[in-house]
Amino acid sequence: MIWFAPPPPVPASAQTTSVPASSRTQAATPTVAATGEAYFLFIQGRTLEGRGDVAGAIAAYRKAIALMPLSADVRAELAGLYAREGRADESLTEGESALKADPTNREAHRILGFVRSALADSQGGRGASTLEATLVPQAIDHFEKALAGGMRDPGVELSLGRLYVRTSQHPRAIATLQAFLNDQPGYPEGVLLLVESLDATRQFTQAVSQLEPLVRDEPDMVPARARLAEMYGRAGRNADALPHWAELARANPSNRALRTSYATALANGGQVDEARRQLTTLTSEAPRDADAWYLLSHIESQAGRHDAADAAAKKISDIDPADPRGPLALAEARATRGDYRGAVAILEPVLAALRDQPAGDAYSAVATAFATALQNSDEPGRAVRVLEDARNRAPRDFDVLHALASAYSRDKNPVSAERAYRELLTADPVDGLALDGLGWAHVQQGRVEDGRVVLERAAAALPSRSVTLDHLAESLFLLKRYRDAQVMWDRALAGDRTGADVDEITRKRDRARTLAGKQ
Repeated sequence: MIWFAPPPPVPASAQTTSVPASSRTQAATPTVAATGEAYFLFIQGRTLEGRGDVAGAIAAYRKAIALMPLSADVRAELAGLYAREGRADESLTEGESALKADPTNREAHRILGFVRSALADSQGGRGASTLEATLVPQAIDHFEKALAGGMRDPGVELSLGRLYVRTSQHPRAIATLQAFLNDQPGYPEGVLLLVESLDATRQFTQAVSQLEPLVRDEPDMVPARARLAEMYGRAGRNADALPHWAELARANPSNRALRTSYATALANGGQVDEARRQLTTLTSEAPRDADAWYLLSHIESQAGRHDAADAAAKKISDIDPADPRGPLALAEARATRGDYRGAVAILEPVLAALRDQPAGDAYSAVATAFATALQNSDEPGRAVRVLEDARNRAPRDFDVLHALASAYSRDKNPVSAERAYRELLTADPVDGLALDGLGWAHVQQGRVEDGRVVLERAAAALPSRSVTLDHLAESLFLLKRYRDAQVMWDRALAGDRTGADVDEITRKRDRARTLAGKQ
Protein backbone atom coordinates (compact mmCIF):
# COMPACT_ATOMS: atom_id res chain seq x y z
CA MET A 1 0.00 0.00 0.00
CA ILE A 2 1.22 3.52 -0.83
CA TRP A 3 1.02 5.48 2.41
CA PHE A 4 1.82 8.84 0.82
CA ALA A 5 1.72 10.19 -2.69
CA PRO A 6 4.49 12.27 -4.29
CA PRO A 7 3.45 15.88 -4.90
CA PRO A 8 2.74 16.92 -8.49
CA PRO A 9 5.78 17.72 -10.64
CA VAL A 10 7.29 21.09 -9.83
CA PRO A 11 7.37 23.50 -12.83
CA ALA A 12 10.89 24.17 -14.10
CA SER A 13 10.51 27.86 -13.32
CA ALA A 14 9.87 27.07 -9.69
CA GLN A 15 12.67 24.54 -9.22
CA THR A 16 15.60 25.55 -7.08
CA THR A 17 19.02 24.16 -6.60
CA SER A 18 19.39 21.34 -4.11
CA VAL A 19 19.48 22.48 -0.51
CA PRO A 20 21.84 20.61 1.83
CA ALA A 21 19.94 18.52 4.34
CA SER A 22 21.55 20.34 7.26
CA SER A 23 20.07 23.66 6.17
CA ARG A 24 16.61 22.52 5.14
CA THR A 25 13.58 23.71 7.07
CA GLN A 26 10.18 22.01 7.28
CA ALA A 27 8.79 24.80 5.16
CA ALA A 28 11.01 23.78 2.23
CA THR A 29 9.32 21.96 -0.64
CA PRO A 30 11.08 18.64 -1.39
CA THR A 31 12.43 18.22 -4.89
CA VAL A 32 11.12 15.52 -7.18
CA ALA A 33 14.37 13.62 -6.65
CA ALA A 34 14.04 13.85 -2.86
CA THR A 35 10.45 12.70 -3.02
CA GLY A 36 11.39 9.71 -5.14
CA GLU A 37 14.25 8.78 -2.83
CA ALA A 38 12.00 9.10 0.21
CA TYR A 39 9.43 6.83 -1.38
CA PHE A 40 12.14 4.26 -2.12
CA LEU A 41 13.33 4.42 1.50
CA PHE A 42 9.75 4.00 2.71
CA ILE A 43 9.35 0.79 0.67
CA GLN A 44 12.78 -0.35 1.81
CA GLY A 45 11.81 0.18 5.44
CA ARG A 46 8.72 -1.99 5.09
CA THR A 47 10.75 -4.68 3.33
CA LEU A 48 13.45 -4.68 5.97
CA GLU A 49 10.89 -4.95 8.80
CA GLY A 50 9.29 -7.86 7.00
CA ARG A 51 12.68 -9.58 6.98
CA GLY A 52 13.14 -8.94 10.70
CA ASP A 53 15.73 -6.19 10.30
CA VAL A 54 14.06 -3.69 12.62
CA ALA A 55 17.14 -1.48 13.03
CA GLY A 56 17.55 -1.26 9.27
CA ALA A 57 13.85 -0.41 8.84
CA ILE A 58 14.06 2.38 11.43
CA ALA A 59 17.14 3.81 9.72
CA ALA A 60 15.37 3.79 6.35
CA TYR A 61 12.33 5.56 7.76
CA ARG A 62 14.54 8.14 9.48
CA LYS A 63 16.26 8.92 6.19
CA ALA A 64 12.89 9.25 4.47
CA ILE A 65 11.72 11.66 7.17
CA ALA A 66 14.89 13.75 6.73
CA LEU A 67 14.06 14.07 3.04
CA MET A 68 10.33 14.73 3.63
CA PRO A 69 9.92 16.14 7.14
CA LEU A 70 6.27 17.03 6.51
CA SER A 71 5.28 13.49 5.49
CA ALA A 72 2.77 12.31 8.10
CA ASP A 73 2.57 8.90 6.43
CA VAL A 74 6.21 7.97 6.97
CA ARG A 75 6.06 9.04 10.62
CA ALA A 76 2.83 7.06 11.06
CA GLU A 77 4.52 3.98 9.58
CA LEU A 78 7.47 4.42 11.95
CA ALA A 79 5.01 4.83 14.85
CA GLY A 80 3.42 1.53 13.83
CA LEU A 81 6.80 -0.22 13.77
CA TYR A 82 7.62 1.05 17.25
CA ALA A 83 4.18 -0.09 18.44
CA ARG A 84 4.71 -3.58 17.03
CA GLU A 85 8.06 -3.69 18.85
CA GLY A 86 6.43 -2.66 22.15
CA ARG A 87 8.26 0.67 22.24
CA ALA A 88 5.27 2.71 23.32
CA ASP A 89 6.95 6.03 24.12
CA GLU A 90 8.70 6.19 20.74
CA SER A 91 5.49 5.16 18.99
CA LEU A 92 3.57 7.95 20.70
CA THR A 93 6.24 10.50 19.79
CA GLU A 94 6.20 9.59 16.09
CA GLY A 95 2.42 9.33 15.99
CA GLU A 96 1.97 12.77 17.50
CA SER A 97 4.56 14.15 15.07
CA ALA A 98 2.56 12.67 12.21
CA LEU A 99 -0.57 14.44 13.46
CA LYS A 100 1.26 17.74 13.70
CA ALA A 101 2.01 17.38 10.00
CA ASP A 102 -1.52 16.14 9.18
CA PRO A 103 -4.17 16.18 11.95
CA THR A 104 -6.46 13.92 9.87
CA ASN A 105 -3.94 11.14 9.18
CA ARG A 106 -5.92 7.97 9.73
CA GLU A 107 -2.96 5.65 10.21
CA ALA A 108 -1.47 7.87 12.91
CA HIS A 109 -4.81 7.99 14.73
CA ARG A 110 -5.11 4.23 14.33
CA ILE A 111 -1.67 3.51 15.82
CA LEU A 112 -2.07 6.03 18.63
CA GLY A 113 -5.44 4.51 19.46
CA PHE A 114 -3.97 1.03 19.78
CA VAL A 115 -0.97 2.21 21.81
CA ARG A 116 -3.00 4.31 24.24
CA SER A 117 -5.56 1.54 24.60
CA ALA A 118 -2.80 -0.96 25.44
CA LEU A 119 -1.26 1.45 27.93
CA ALA A 120 -4.66 1.88 29.59
CA ASP A 121 -4.99 -1.90 29.87
CA SER A 122 -1.62 -2.05 31.60
CA GLN A 123 -3.00 0.22 34.33
CA GLY A 124 -5.34 -2.47 35.60
CA GLY A 125 -8.61 -1.72 33.83
CA ARG A 126 -11.95 -0.07 34.68
CA GLY A 127 -10.61 3.31 35.79
CA ALA A 128 -8.05 2.01 38.25
CA SER A 129 -5.77 5.05 37.84
CA THR A 130 -5.76 8.69 36.83
CA LEU A 131 -3.50 7.84 33.89
CA GLU A 132 -5.95 5.24 32.66
CA ALA A 133 -8.80 7.75 32.93
CA THR A 134 -6.82 9.99 30.56
CA LEU A 135 -5.66 7.29 28.16
CA VAL A 136 -9.04 5.70 27.49
CA PRO A 137 -10.84 8.80 26.15
CA GLN A 138 -7.73 9.66 24.13
CA ALA A 139 -7.76 6.20 22.55
CA ILE A 140 -11.48 6.51 21.80
CA ASP A 141 -10.92 9.88 20.13
CA HIS A 142 -8.13 8.46 17.95
CA PHE A 143 -10.21 5.46 16.89
CA GLU A 144 -13.22 7.63 16.09
CA LYS A 145 -11.06 9.83 13.87
CA ALA A 146 -9.57 6.76 12.18
CA LEU A 147 -13.12 5.71 11.24
CA ALA A 148 -14.38 9.20 10.34
CA GLY A 149 -16.28 9.57 7.11
CA GLY A 150 -17.57 6.01 7.09
CA MET A 151 -14.18 4.29 6.85
CA ARG A 152 -14.18 0.60 7.76
CA ASP A 153 -11.42 -1.10 9.76
CA PRO A 154 -12.41 -4.28 11.65
CA GLY A 155 -9.49 -4.05 14.08
CA VAL A 156 -10.32 -0.48 14.99
CA GLU A 157 -14.06 -1.23 15.21
CA LEU A 158 -13.49 -4.10 17.63
CA SER A 159 -11.10 -2.08 19.79
CA LEU A 160 -13.37 0.95 19.79
CA GLY A 161 -16.35 -1.23 20.68
CA ARG A 162 -14.37 -2.67 23.58
CA LEU A 163 -13.58 0.83 24.87
CA TYR A 164 -17.18 1.93 24.50
CA VAL A 165 -18.24 -1.05 26.63
CA ARG A 166 -15.52 -0.25 29.13
CA THR A 167 -16.78 3.32 29.50
CA SER A 168 -20.47 2.28 29.54
CA GLN A 169 -21.21 4.04 26.24
CA HIS A 170 -23.47 1.15 25.35
CA PRO A 171 -25.53 2.58 22.46
CA ARG A 172 -22.30 3.50 20.66
CA ALA A 173 -20.82 0.11 21.50
CA ILE A 174 -23.85 -1.65 20.04
CA ALA A 175 -23.71 0.30 16.76
CA THR A 176 -19.94 -0.18 16.38
CA LEU A 177 -19.90 -3.87 17.26
CA GLN A 178 -22.88 -4.67 15.06
CA ALA A 179 -21.02 -3.08 12.14
CA PHE A 180 -17.96 -5.17 13.01
CA LEU A 181 -20.00 -8.39 13.23
CA ASN A 182 -21.66 -7.69 9.88
CA ASP A 183 -18.19 -8.18 8.36
CA GLN A 184 -16.94 -10.74 10.89
CA PRO A 185 -20.05 -12.77 11.80
CA GLY A 186 -19.75 -14.95 14.86
CA TYR A 187 -16.41 -13.51 16.00
CA PRO A 188 -16.46 -14.59 19.66
CA GLU A 189 -15.01 -11.50 21.32
CA GLY A 190 -17.22 -9.23 19.25
CA VAL A 191 -20.32 -11.22 20.16
CA LEU A 192 -19.51 -11.26 23.87
CA LEU A 193 -18.79 -7.52 23.92
CA LEU A 194 -22.03 -6.80 22.07
CA VAL A 195 -23.95 -8.97 24.52
CA GLU A 196 -22.45 -7.04 27.45
CA SER A 197 -23.89 -3.81 26.07
CA LEU A 198 -27.21 -5.43 25.16
CA ASP A 199 -27.41 -6.73 28.72
CA ALA A 200 -26.59 -3.29 30.14
CA THR A 201 -29.43 -1.78 28.09
CA ARG A 202 -31.77 -4.63 29.06
CA GLN A 203 -32.07 -5.95 25.50
CA PHE A 204 -32.06 -9.53 26.71
CA THR A 205 -33.90 -11.08 23.77
CA GLN A 206 -31.44 -9.53 21.32
CA ALA A 207 -28.54 -10.78 23.47
CA VAL A 208 -29.93 -14.30 23.29
CA SER A 209 -30.22 -14.09 19.50
CA GLN A 210 -26.54 -13.13 19.29
CA LEU A 211 -25.35 -15.90 21.61
CA GLU A 212 -27.37 -18.86 20.38
CA PRO A 213 -25.51 -19.25 17.04
CA LEU A 214 -22.13 -18.83 18.77
CA VAL A 215 -22.93 -21.50 21.36
CA ARG A 216 -24.31 -23.77 18.67
CA ASP A 217 -21.06 -23.49 16.70
CA GLU A 218 -18.77 -23.46 19.78
CA PRO A 219 -20.51 -25.61 22.43
CA ASP A 220 -17.34 -25.98 24.50
CA MET A 221 -16.77 -22.21 24.82
CA VAL A 222 -17.57 -21.86 28.51
CA PRO A 223 -17.82 -18.01 28.67
CA ALA A 224 -20.27 -17.91 25.77
CA ARG A 225 -22.40 -20.74 27.08
CA ALA A 226 -22.50 -19.29 30.59
CA ARG A 227 -23.47 -15.91 29.16
CA LEU A 228 -26.26 -17.51 27.14
CA ALA A 229 -27.61 -19.24 30.23
CA GLU A 230 -27.44 -15.93 32.10
CA MET A 231 -29.31 -14.11 29.32
CA TYR A 232 -31.99 -16.82 29.22
CA GLY A 233 -32.52 -16.14 32.91
CA ARG A 234 -32.67 -12.38 32.35
CA ALA A 235 -35.23 -12.92 29.57
CA GLY A 236 -37.40 -15.02 31.90
CA ARG A 237 -36.53 -18.28 30.12
CA ASN A 238 -35.29 -20.21 33.14
CA ALA A 239 -36.33 -23.53 31.60
CA ASP A 240 -33.91 -22.86 28.75
CA ALA A 241 -31.16 -21.66 31.09
CA LEU A 242 -31.25 -24.65 33.44
CA PRO A 243 -29.85 -27.36 31.10
CA HIS A 244 -26.94 -25.11 30.16
CA TRP A 245 -26.06 -24.44 33.80
CA ALA A 246 -26.40 -28.15 34.55
CA GLU A 247 -24.00 -29.13 31.76
CA LEU A 248 -21.54 -26.37 32.64
CA ALA A 249 -21.50 -27.45 36.28
CA ARG A 250 -21.09 -31.10 35.31
CA ALA A 251 -18.26 -30.44 32.86
CA ASN A 252 -16.43 -28.00 35.18
CA PRO A 253 -16.71 -29.44 38.71
CA SER A 254 -13.86 -27.29 40.01
CA ASN A 255 -15.56 -24.06 38.91
CA ARG A 256 -17.54 -23.04 41.96
CA ALA A 257 -19.08 -20.01 40.26
CA LEU A 258 -20.71 -22.24 37.63
CA ARG A 259 -21.99 -24.62 40.29
CA THR A 260 -23.45 -21.70 42.24
CA SER A 261 -25.16 -20.43 39.10
CA TYR A 262 -26.61 -23.89 38.55
CA ALA A 263 -28.02 -23.87 42.08
CA THR A 264 -29.50 -20.42 41.42
CA ALA A 265 -31.22 -21.69 38.29
CA LEU A 266 -32.59 -24.67 40.21
CA ALA A 267 -34.02 -22.36 42.87
CA ASN A 268 -35.51 -20.03 40.25
CA GLY A 269 -37.12 -23.04 38.61
CA GLY A 270 -38.77 -24.10 41.86
CA GLN A 271 -36.39 -27.02 42.53
CA VAL A 272 -35.51 -25.70 45.98
CA ASP A 273 -34.55 -29.01 47.58
CA GLU A 274 -32.11 -29.85 44.78
CA ALA A 275 -30.68 -26.32 44.93
CA ARG A 276 -30.16 -26.72 48.67
CA ARG A 277 -28.49 -30.10 48.12
CA GLN A 278 -26.11 -28.64 45.54
CA LEU A 279 -25.18 -25.74 47.81
CA THR A 280 -24.76 -27.91 50.88
CA THR A 281 -22.28 -30.04 48.94
CA LEU A 282 -20.50 -26.98 47.64
CA THR A 283 -20.17 -25.31 51.05
CA SER A 284 -18.89 -28.58 52.47
CA GLU A 285 -16.19 -28.75 49.81
CA ALA A 286 -15.41 -25.02 49.95
CA PRO A 287 -16.40 -23.72 53.40
CA ARG A 288 -15.05 -20.22 52.64
CA ASP A 289 -17.10 -19.70 49.48
CA ALA A 290 -19.17 -16.66 50.47
CA ASP A 291 -21.15 -16.74 47.20
CA ALA A 292 -22.49 -20.20 47.99
CA TRP A 293 -23.33 -19.29 51.60
CA TYR A 294 -25.16 -16.17 50.46
CA LEU A 295 -27.32 -18.08 48.00
CA LEU A 296 -27.94 -20.81 50.56
CA SER A 297 -29.09 -18.22 53.10
CA HIS A 298 -31.47 -16.73 50.52
CA ILE A 299 -32.96 -20.12 49.68
CA GLU A 300 -33.41 -21.00 53.34
CA SER A 301 -35.11 -17.64 53.98
CA GLN A 302 -37.53 -18.11 51.11
CA ALA A 303 -38.29 -21.63 52.32
CA GLY A 304 -39.08 -20.33 55.82
CA ARG A 305 -36.10 -22.14 57.39
CA HIS A 306 -35.14 -19.11 59.43
CA ASP A 307 -32.53 -20.67 61.72
CA ALA A 308 -30.73 -22.23 58.74
CA ALA A 309 -30.83 -18.87 56.93
CA ASP A 310 -29.32 -17.13 59.96
CA ALA A 311 -26.58 -19.73 60.22
CA ALA A 312 -25.63 -19.39 56.55
CA ALA A 313 -25.62 -15.59 56.79
CA LYS A 314 -23.32 -15.69 59.82
CA LYS A 315 -20.90 -17.89 57.87
CA ILE A 316 -20.39 -15.00 55.43
CA SER A 317 -19.52 -12.60 58.24
CA ASP A 318 -17.13 -15.17 59.72
CA ILE A 319 -15.33 -15.38 56.37
CA ASP A 320 -15.16 -11.60 55.89
CA PRO A 321 -16.74 -9.21 58.41
CA ALA A 322 -16.57 -6.41 55.80
CA ASP A 323 -18.57 -8.34 53.20
CA PRO A 324 -21.98 -6.60 53.01
CA ARG A 325 -23.61 -9.85 51.91
CA GLY A 326 -23.44 -11.10 55.48
CA PRO A 327 -25.75 -8.40 56.89
CA LEU A 328 -27.81 -8.45 53.68
CA ALA A 329 -28.53 -12.15 54.15
CA LEU A 330 -29.19 -11.71 57.87
CA ALA A 331 -31.60 -8.83 57.15
CA GLU A 332 -33.47 -10.95 54.63
CA ALA A 333 -33.82 -13.69 57.21
CA ARG A 334 -35.29 -11.12 59.63
CA ALA A 335 -37.66 -9.76 56.99
CA THR A 336 -39.02 -13.19 56.09
CA ARG A 337 -39.93 -13.58 59.77
CA GLY A 338 -41.84 -10.30 59.49
CA ASP A 339 -39.24 -8.52 61.61
CA TYR A 340 -38.80 -5.51 59.30
CA ARG A 341 -37.57 -3.23 62.06
CA GLY A 342 -34.87 -5.80 62.76
CA ALA A 343 -33.85 -5.71 59.09
CA VAL A 344 -33.71 -1.89 59.23
CA ALA A 345 -31.48 -2.02 62.31
CA ILE A 346 -29.06 -4.44 60.61
CA LEU A 347 -28.77 -2.55 57.31
CA GLU A 348 -28.74 1.08 58.45
CA PRO A 349 -25.12 1.10 59.76
CA VAL A 350 -23.94 -0.92 56.75
CA LEU A 351 -25.40 1.64 54.35
CA ALA A 352 -23.84 4.49 56.34
CA ALA A 353 -20.41 2.82 56.13
CA LEU A 354 -20.75 2.24 52.39
CA ARG A 355 -21.51 5.91 51.77
CA ASP A 356 -17.86 6.70 52.54
CA GLN A 357 -16.73 4.35 49.76
CA PRO A 358 -16.93 4.74 45.96
CA ALA A 359 -20.36 3.96 44.55
CA GLY A 360 -20.76 0.36 43.52
CA ASP A 361 -23.02 -2.68 43.41
CA ALA A 362 -22.77 -3.21 47.16
CA TYR A 363 -24.20 0.21 47.96
CA SER A 364 -27.07 -0.29 45.50
CA ALA A 365 -27.93 -3.73 46.89
CA VAL A 366 -27.90 -2.58 50.51
CA ALA A 367 -29.86 0.60 49.71
CA THR A 368 -32.53 -1.41 47.87
CA ALA A 369 -32.89 -3.93 50.70
CA PHE A 370 -32.91 -1.15 53.31
CA ALA A 371 -35.61 0.76 51.42
CA THR A 372 -37.76 -2.38 51.17
CA ALA A 373 -37.46 -2.88 54.92
CA LEU A 374 -38.41 0.79 55.49
CA GLN A 375 -41.48 0.45 53.25
CA ASN A 376 -42.62 -2.60 55.20
CA SER A 377 -42.02 -0.65 58.40
CA ASP A 378 -44.47 2.06 57.24
CA GLU A 379 -41.75 4.56 56.28
CA PRO A 380 -42.38 4.93 52.53
CA GLY A 381 -41.13 8.51 52.35
CA ARG A 382 -37.80 7.62 53.90
CA ALA A 383 -37.52 4.65 51.54
CA VAL A 384 -37.93 7.01 48.59
CA ARG A 385 -35.15 9.29 49.87
CA VAL A 386 -32.78 6.34 50.30
CA LEU A 387 -33.43 5.12 46.76
CA GLU A 388 -33.17 8.59 45.24
CA ASP A 389 -29.73 8.86 46.80
CA ALA A 390 -28.80 5.42 45.44
CA ARG A 391 -30.07 6.45 42.02
CA ASN A 392 -27.86 9.53 42.06
CA ARG A 393 -24.86 7.40 43.00
CA ALA A 394 -25.60 4.69 40.40
CA PRO A 395 -27.53 6.33 37.54
CA ARG A 396 -27.18 3.31 35.26
CA ASP A 397 -28.41 0.73 37.80
CA PHE A 398 -31.81 -0.33 36.49
CA ASP A 399 -32.52 -2.47 39.55
CA VAL A 400 -32.31 0.66 41.69
CA LEU A 401 -34.55 2.51 39.24
CA HIS A 402 -37.10 -0.33 39.42
CA ALA A 403 -37.06 -0.14 43.21
CA LEU A 404 -37.38 3.65 43.14
CA ALA A 405 -40.33 3.53 40.73
CA SER A 406 -42.07 1.03 43.01
CA ALA A 407 -41.29 3.17 46.06
CA TYR A 408 -42.86 6.23 44.39
CA SER A 409 -45.97 4.18 43.77
CA ARG A 410 -46.16 3.00 47.38
CA ASP A 411 -45.60 6.57 48.56
CA LYS A 412 -48.66 7.60 46.50
CA ASN A 413 -46.62 9.60 44.00
CA PRO A 414 -47.87 8.16 40.69
CA VAL A 415 -46.48 11.04 38.59
CA SER A 416 -42.90 10.32 39.68
CA ALA A 417 -43.57 6.59 39.40
CA GLU A 418 -44.76 7.04 35.81
CA ARG A 419 -41.67 9.03 34.91
CA ALA A 420 -39.38 6.32 36.33
CA TYR A 421 -41.25 3.49 34.60
CA ARG A 422 -41.11 5.32 31.28
CA GLU A 423 -37.36 5.61 31.68
CA LEU A 424 -37.16 1.86 32.26
CA LEU A 425 -39.28 1.17 29.19
CA THR A 426 -37.06 3.38 27.08
CA ALA A 427 -34.23 0.98 27.90
CA ASP A 428 -36.37 -2.15 27.51
CA PRO A 429 -39.77 -1.74 25.82
CA VAL A 430 -40.83 -5.27 26.80
CA ASP A 431 -39.92 -5.04 30.50
CA GLY A 432 -42.99 -6.66 32.05
CA LEU A 433 -42.39 -5.24 35.52
CA ALA A 434 -42.03 -1.72 34.15
CA LEU A 435 -45.20 -2.17 32.10
CA ASP A 436 -47.02 -3.32 35.21
CA GLY A 437 -45.75 -0.33 37.17
CA LEU A 438 -46.61 2.15 34.41
CA GLY A 439 -50.09 0.72 33.96
CA TRP A 440 -50.76 0.80 37.68
CA ALA A 441 -49.52 4.40 37.86
CA HIS A 442 -52.08 5.29 35.19
CA VAL A 443 -54.83 3.62 37.21
CA GLN A 444 -53.75 5.47 40.36
CA GLN A 445 -54.01 8.76 38.46
CA GLY A 446 -57.56 7.93 37.34
CA ARG A 447 -56.53 7.10 33.75
CA VAL A 448 -58.04 3.65 34.08
CA GLU A 449 -58.49 2.76 30.41
CA ASP A 450 -54.90 3.83 29.61
CA GLY A 451 -53.76 1.71 32.52
CA ARG A 452 -55.76 -1.31 31.36
CA VAL A 453 -54.12 -1.20 27.92
CA VAL A 454 -50.62 -1.17 29.41
CA LEU A 455 -51.52 -3.79 32.03
CA GLU A 456 -52.75 -6.12 29.29
CA ARG A 457 -49.24 -5.99 27.83
CA ALA A 458 -47.72 -6.54 31.25
CA ALA A 459 -49.91 -9.60 31.87
CA ALA A 460 -48.90 -11.02 28.49
CA ALA A 461 -45.24 -10.63 29.46
CA LEU A 462 -45.78 -11.94 33.03
CA PRO A 463 -48.66 -14.44 32.70
CA SER A 464 -48.07 -16.07 36.10
CA ARG A 465 -47.29 -13.01 38.23
CA SER A 466 -50.17 -12.64 40.65
CA VAL A 467 -49.47 -8.99 41.48
CA THR A 468 -49.63 -7.99 37.80
CA LEU A 469 -52.83 -9.98 37.23
CA ASP A 470 -54.33 -8.36 40.34
CA HIS A 471 -53.56 -4.90 38.93
CA LEU A 472 -55.16 -5.77 35.60
CA ALA A 473 -58.23 -7.18 37.37
CA GLU A 474 -58.50 -3.98 39.41
CA SER A 475 -58.53 -1.86 36.24
CA LEU A 476 -61.23 -4.09 34.71
CA PHE A 477 -63.29 -3.82 37.88
CA LEU A 478 -63.08 -0.01 37.85
CA LEU A 479 -64.27 -0.08 34.23
CA LYS A 480 -67.26 -2.14 35.47
CA ARG A 481 -66.16 -5.18 33.46
CA TYR A 482 -66.95 -7.37 36.45
CA ARG A 483 -66.96 -10.75 34.71
CA ASP A 484 -63.53 -10.07 33.13
CA ALA A 485 -62.25 -8.86 36.50
CA GLN A 486 -63.46 -12.06 38.17
CA VAL A 487 -61.66 -14.21 35.59
CA MET A 488 -58.45 -12.21 36.02
CA TRP A 489 -58.57 -12.47 39.81
CA ASP A 490 -59.02 -16.23 39.42
CA ARG A 491 -55.85 -16.22 37.33
CA ALA A 492 -54.09 -14.17 40.00
CA LEU A 493 -55.00 -16.73 42.64
CA ALA A 494 -53.68 -19.49 40.39
CA GLY A 495 -50.43 -17.58 39.78
CA ASP A 496 -47.21 -17.44 41.75
CA ARG A 497 -48.82 -15.46 44.64
CA THR A 498 -45.44 -13.83 45.35
CA GLY A 499 -46.05 -10.52 47.13
CA ALA A 500 -49.80 -10.89 46.70
CA ASP A 501 -52.43 -10.51 49.43
CA VAL A 502 -54.35 -13.73 48.77
CA ASP A 503 -57.17 -12.97 51.17
CA GLU A 504 -57.73 -9.52 49.68
CA ILE A 505 -57.65 -10.88 46.11
CA THR A 506 -60.18 -13.54 47.09
CA ARG A 507 -62.46 -10.90 48.60
CA LYS A 508 -62.25 -8.75 45.47
CA ARG A 509 -62.83 -11.77 43.21
CA ASP A 510 -65.97 -12.71 45.13
CA ARG A 511 -67.34 -9.16 44.93
CA ALA A 512 -66.68 -9.08 41.17
CA ARG A 513 -68.51 -12.40 40.82
CA THR A 514 -71.51 -11.02 42.71
CA LEU A 515 -71.66 -7.87 40.61
CA ALA A 516 -71.18 -9.84 37.38
CA GLY A 517 -74.27 -11.86 38.27
CA LYS A 518 -76.31 -8.66 38.45
CA GLN A 519 -75.28 -7.33 35.05
